[in-house]
Amino acid sequence: MLKKILIWNSITQLLVLLLAMIFYKRADLLAYINVSFIIGTALILIAMAGYVIKGRFFDIIFYSFQHTFSNVTEKDRRPLSRLVPQNYQLPLITGIVTILLMLLALSLY
Repeated sequence: MLKKILIWNSITQLLVLLLAMIFYKRADLLAYINVSFIIGTALILIAMAGYVIKGRFFDIIFYSFQHTFSNVTEKDRRPLSRLVPQNYQLPLITGIVTILLMLLALSLY
């Protein structure tokens, strides 16, 4: 698990630097702060959406849409919480680390 977290964090930091170079045409502290805030927030929001969906909150609504708009038989219907991937911890941890690094860069700025 630690190896996956390190890989996700390194890829995210490379993506932050690459996007800072693409959008801001420079690799300074302000560009890093802006891009890392957007990427870190997106990762945290994705993880939180996975957590909410996995918590069976939307299963009734999804079931009613399946019942109304599809021709699937009763035994072939699966709840939304079983269709969502299980692992939402890696994006959450990576997003938190990215936001913490952004806050560290912000304190240096």
